[in-house]
Amino acid sequence: MDPQLWWHLARAGGLMSWWLLSATAVWGLLMSTRVLGPRTVPARLYDLHRFLSGLSLVFLTVHLVGLVADSWVDIGLLQLLIPFTSDYRPAAVAWGVIALYLLAAIQTTSLLKHRIPHRWWRYVHTGTFALFVLTTVHALTAGTDSTAVSWTGLVLGAAVGFLSLYRLLAGRRSAGSDTPAPAATAVEPPVHRDPPGSRPVVVTDTRRAADGVVTLDLAAPDGTPLPAWQPGAHVDLVLPSGRIRQYSLCGDPADRTTYRIGVLHQPDGRGGSAEAHALEEDQPLAIKGPRNRFPLVLADHYLFIAGGIGITPILPMIRAVAAAGREWHLLYGGRSRATMAFTDELTALGGDRVRLVPQDTDGLPDLTTALAGTPPGAAVYACGPEPLISAAEKTVAAGFPDRHLHIERFAAPGASSQATGSPAPARPFHVELRRTGRTLPVPAERTLLDVIRQAVPDAPSSCEEGFCGSCELRVLAGTPDHRDTVLPPGERDRRDVVYPCVSRSRSPRLVVDL
Repeated sequence: MDPQLWWHLARAGGLMSWWLLSATAVWGLLMSTRVLGPRTVPARLYDLHRFLSGLSLVFLTVHLVGLVADSWVDIGLLQLLIPFTSDYRPAAVAWGVIALYLLAAIQTTSLLKHRIPHRWWRYVHTGTFALFVLTTVHALTAGTDSTAVSWTGLVLGAAVGFLSLYRLLAGRRSAGSDTPAPAATAVEPPVHRDPPGSRPVVVTDTRRAADGVVTLDLAAPDGTPLPAWQPGAHVDLVLPSGRIRQYSLCGDPADRTTYRIGVLHQPDGRGGSAEAHALEEDQPLAIKGPRNRFPLVLADHYLFIAGGIGITPILPMIRAVAAAGREWHLLYGGRSRATMAFTDELTALGGDRVRLVPQDTDGLPDLTTALAGTPPGAAVYACGPEPLISAAEKTVAAGFPDRHLHIERFAAPGASSQATGSPAPARPFHVELRRTGRTLPVPAERTLLDVIRQAVPDAPSSCEEGFCGSCELRVLAGTPDHRDTVLPPGERDRRDVVYPCVSRSRSPRLVVDL
């Protein structure tokens, strides 16, 4: 046997594994940045991502076997497991050993993705950037193919760098997160005028979607494209009276000419829904957003739970999941069949995957049975009135902790269901507005947002009940007293953000970026 055979196999296996790992990183960034298109990425593209990753492991195995068997470099199994123990280019080999452990962590969490919290997988998966750097440095310093590695590394590095920057900027614009946001709220703004950052739109169509529900189509007056959005996003609608309401987008994300929202008439509300129902074509309005605090995550199986007008953010999710070829089911409840919007479209999309539960004939939705029909790791999306959301949270926690629940409220929960329990008595403190250069006292009987508006009248807000997240401020110093329901239980010790409409300060002084 040619004594150089193992060396050639090690070189070829290493180069092929590095190229495939780099291609996997680039492909993953292409999908996560939606460069491949505005819709949810089809399942076959994710399958290609996984195939490239698996193929890179095959060539990595060839590389490792070749190194151990080659007698020239004389690298044993121990040197491949412990960094800086190799006699052959110890530093160069060490980068490869560290990359090997990082790759093992990424692959392990990917295999266990449906058995671990989604955020764990996401955090470890971001290590792909470090893996790309480590393997590139290893390829440049450990082998003899530096010319080929240099040129391909330059191209791949530029691609990864560009896509990483693009993803960072796009993420900041969309402000996506797993925390809930309202689909529709009623809020009286302090000043009846279009808020800063809003854009003009006109009503292009109104139609009845169900008893008490209308859909409104909105477009830019000059016909220019509206900002891109993803399923789960919502907009702040500024009505002619100056009232601000939040409504989920329920149209087609690929249609940049039109936003569609669904509005439920609430006779006992504060007038916003009645005003929206009275709108006519060509009526000028304004919107802010879109924002997405209810994003659709990747999963192999989905269960959607909707109650009443809560179907509006769910509808585009179902379209996207169906187009991607994923498994899904819908449990949709309402007061009666006549009050349930979009039932014909949903039935056409899913057939027997759609379970309609009118309360007047079928009672309440059976959440336990619906959840029992999902596999471990399934993504569960729930939107609707507070009793439905609370029931979904309790049912998942009690019997299905390995399902990943994502919720969106469109009304503030009652005091008994607040994520923080019974808050401590309000205490006075001071707030420093760092950019404004003012320090203001916050009495116990006034909200932080109310005091901030003394210096910044246009401080953003919407629900002013602690569940929409519109008033979010960055905290520079101090300890917030979180009394909102935006932050999930696991993040209520965060010190970098505060929602001033309801939250306060545990420290005598709170410094915010405003």
